[in-house]
Amino acid sequence: MTTPHSPELGDTQRPSPNRPPGRTDDRDRPPRVTSWRDNALGWFRSARASEQDRGAAFVETAGVIILAALIITTVYTSGVSATFNEGVRQMVCLVNGPGCGEETWVDEERPDAPEQYEWGNDNSNLSDNKNLGMQAASADPYNWTDEEWTCLDNLWSQMSSWDPKLVDPETGARGIVGFNPAVHGSLPSGFQDSASAQIDWGLNHIQESYGSPCSAWRYWQSTKTY
Repeated sequence: MTTPHSPELGDTQRPSPNRPPGRTDDRDRPPRVTSWRDNALGWFRSARASEQDRGAAFVETAGVIILAALIITTVYTSGVSATFNEGVRQMVCLVNGPGCGEETWVDEERPDAPEQYEWGNDNSNLSDNKNLGMQAASADPYNWTDEEWTCLDNLWSQMSSWDPKLVDPETGARGIVGFNPAVHGSLPSGFQDSASAQIDWGLNHIQESYGSPCSAWRYWQSTKTY
């Protein structure tokens, strides 16, 4: 005769109070042991999926950049940019802005070109002025001849090409001798309209400041002033 089964604590065949007798499920079974092989395969699948996602994102980004570059290139090579600029220009013209006539916007904002002076071009009395200088330098009280005259000619040729009407726009030097009001004071009487007055002032300035034309010439070569 079969002996009835008496369930005890820990018996896997013990019926659960929450289900009919004789039914079992995973909750009543021992915990499942996951092998290292299952863990490795799961990690590999996750890493592979992540790499695929990053690769897809990179391809999408590169595609967007290439498309944007193509659009910009197409706009600049077509007439769209010129049409846009012309539309802006017409709107500015409605308020009488620059670029509405023959001048462009760049021309409207460009400053006037400074006047340029070509040294000695308008000096029609070059030879006469040199003769005046030679006569005055060789006379008393200077008596500068030969080498001193050559130094004097070099100095004033560099300063003005012996042009009594010259005004240097950069330094303000005037006339044959390079008189500079900022350095030498007020213009002597009759200086501006007389080559002879300019030469007399220049010879006296050289004698008082340097002693001789060659000393003044050497100083000018190192400083571009005297």
